[in-house]
Amino acid sequence: MLGVDSGGSGLRAALHVPRDMRRPEPVRSAEPVRTGARGIDAGHFVAQLLPMARELLEQAGGGRIAAVAVGAAGMATLGDDLRAELPAALG
Repeated sequence: MLGVDSGGSGLRAALHVPRDMRRPEPVRSAEPVRTGARGIDAGHFVAQLLPMARELLEQAGGGRIAAVAVGAAGMATLGDDLRAELPAALG
């Protein structure tokens, strides 16, 4: 399970793994996700998230991510682009 949070200080991600795997340290982006007319920029979000997810999987020793939970400051008012684009990008 990949947990992701996007806020003013940047994107943060943590990976929950089974007990028999190495538990990776959470990672964070160097910059906040951009926003635009449709709220949080889904393309920029994914561009930051995918390398972070790969890093977490590498730290854990491999495997696959079965589920993703995303939280974002202002998701109700800034999440139009995320709601439209993120499911397909992560599917």
